[in-house]
Amino acid sequence: MTPIDRRVFLSRCAATAAVAGLADLDGAERSAGAEAATDQASPAGRNGFCFLHTYEASGSYWAGLEKAGLVRPHNGVRLINSSYGDDSARFNQVARVGGALHRIVSGRSRPLVIDRVAGGIVYHPYQFDAELIRAYDELLGDKFLGGQIHETISNTHNDWDRFLSVDPKYAEDPIEAAAVRDHLNHQTIASRYLEYGTVDDYDGRRFPRDFEALWQETVRNFQAQADRVAGRCCYAEGSAKGELVWHAFYKLGARSCLAEVGPWASHRSQFMVASLRGAAKAAGKPWGVFFAPWGPQGCTSFLPLGESSWQIPPDTWDKSVWPIGPELGPSSALQRRSFFHTYLSGAHTLHEEWGAECNLTNWDSGELSSYGRVTRDLLDFQDQVGDVGEPFTPIALVLDATVVPPFARAGKLQQLIPPRAIDLDWAQVKEALYPPAESAAAKGASELARGEVACYAPCPYAELFDVTPSDAPEAVWSDYREVIAIGDGHAPACAVRGPIDAQIARLKIALEKWSPLTRTGDMLLQINRRAADQAWIIGLHNPYGAYRGDVANLGSILEADCAQRETLRMKSPIKSARALHAWPAGSGIERQGDELVATVGPGGTLIVEVMT
Repeated sequence: MTPIDRRVFLSRCAATAAVAGLADLDGAERSAGAEAATDQASPAGRNGFCFLHTYEASGSYWAGLEKAGLVRPHNGVRLINSSYGDDSARFNQVARVGGALHRIVSGRSRPLVIDRVAGGIVYHPYQFDAELIRAYDELLGDKFLGGQIHETISNTHNDWDRFLSVDPKYAEDPIEAAAVRDHLNHQTIASRYLEYGTVDDYDGRRFPRDFEALWQETVRNFQAQADRVAGRCCYAEGSAKGELVWHAFYKLGARSCLAEVGPWASHRSQFMVASLRGAAKAAGKPWGVFFAPWGPQGCTSFLPLGESSWQIPPDTWDKSVWPIGPELGPSSALQRRSFFHTYLSGAHTLHEEWGAECNLTNWDSGELSSYGRVTRDLLDFQDQVGDVGEPFTPIALVLDATVVPPFARAGKLQQLIPPRAIDLDWAQVKEALYPPAESAAAKGASELARGEVACYAPCPYAELFDVTPSDAPEAVWSDYREVIAIGDGHAPACAVRGPIDAQIARLKIALEKWSPLTRTGDMLLQINRRAADQAWIIGLHNPYGAYRGDVANLGSILEADCAQRETLRMKSPIKSARALHAWPAGSGIERQGDELVATVGPGGTLIVEVMT
């Protein structure tokens, strides 16, 4: 696969969208409700972002998206490939050459991902048509992300915990398929099914008792699933297990890696994004974000379980453990923060685990839900504003790529496998970057509102760094102004080394030194630089004061006392400043000489363009 950066990715997407007029599309894409929204390509200057809408077997959801005006020329497709239901709703049939999905994808050469091959759901040994996989590879090239292999680290943990729950002897003895089969044959009770193979696939395998063995078990599971899709695959994981592993999965053949974001999937998501961005630069491959609306309580879904695109049998689903409903899941405020943070962070793609259940209240009518209105706002922003530059990341934190990457252990594995020095060093870095917040908003937020804060944690520093693997090409290192080694392992010659306490102090100094501004608060702060006019694009996100509620309207309950103000002082004289996006009402920017006083409402997002 040819190395690809974000500029190349979008230039290919935008070029196809610009030349493939609506007349070239199949009738399935030409509904009256869609034409006004889709007859123009996104601004040519935008560097590489594609929102992938869900496509399910009936095509009804896609038709509803068209009625709602959400299908744009720059959108891609996420095909849901569930373990539930029958083969008529899976890849081989739904994506067949000449079928409706094939026409939609080929008409505008839309990026495509197949969600899912394995992980996060009961394992199903479905036989993917290798020739059809190759056909899409030839059709789309770099824009075919392949099959999504999901949470390999997390689910490898889960599977081994299940075996130990059946019988603790499997901490020492090889797995006996015949002895555990009846215990691990359920389809919907998570403690009684496997996620990364059949019972027979695990027969004779032994419990991994150290980091190297656990990593090899993870690699084995990933490669087995990659083989099912002829090696055309991408990898998704949340921060709890995989925030520093991306470089390894690119080396294993992942075409793209995806940071799974949501209250139950990720904490300090911006750190995970910085790590993925650095790994993608080193690999010369795209990356994205996968939004999962699980937590703080249950999962958002405007459809009853029986109508879900996942085709989960409602009568067997454990609703006490995995409840779903329109009143559950994160606030629309957190969804907005996640979507716009992703857009500014340099991601190539964004797609959703429950998009078909969340964006529309009814597929036939195409009526947008409160969740869907946030999606529309993001797509409108891309159409109307477009180019927000690229993340300004002058600092690289070096991750030793010559050892088993740091990843968390859970359950019984956590008890048996102690952390190494590299794990402890990176844990210290994260604790230093995200200290306990002291703002009035932090102290005044209700318990309900605090449930979402950790997903994008407050931070007194701007997001000015990547976590970059130590074996990155020399050209990658030349783009950084300061390179700081974490730990005493492998690092490039340009890296500054030292004890972990000294390196953390050096990082804090560098974050202040290289920032184009000083600040007075600790909201999430993104800083981009736009090449076309050298504008600074600044994103501020308030993590406090919002929780799920007012489902039919705002999708959030907002606590007014949690609005935040902070002063940004640019280090160069300001020529002009304007807000590009401000939510909720009352959010905005006020210029006072070379200072900008930013107000961001509870749970809100503010994006500002500054010319200096």
